[in-house]
Amino acid sequence: METMGTKKAEIVLSDRKILELSGIEDVISFDDLSIYLITTVGNLLIEGSELHITTLDVALGKMTVEGMIRSMIYNDKDNKKKSGFFSNILK
Repeated sequence: METMGTKKAEIVLSDRKILELSGIEDVISFDDLSIYLITTVGNLLIEGSELHITTLDVALGKMTVEGMIRSMIYNDKDNKKKSGFFSNILK
């Protein structure tokens, strides 16, 4: 259940051509090859070709992208706080 003040994050991809997203907080950058977003569940990089943002409503946290979607990658906000295998060895 969604609580007041939080936006539910959802991704719906249809035929790799239409991408509907919710939980959008901000668009960092975009061009016809990539779109970089801040969402309620982490930063999201969308890569493809001929990408177009057809609808964007940051107040509602919703966005629609059209084009050929090749990949979607989340980069967690707190990724730097976690220590990995190599950081433990190098201490």
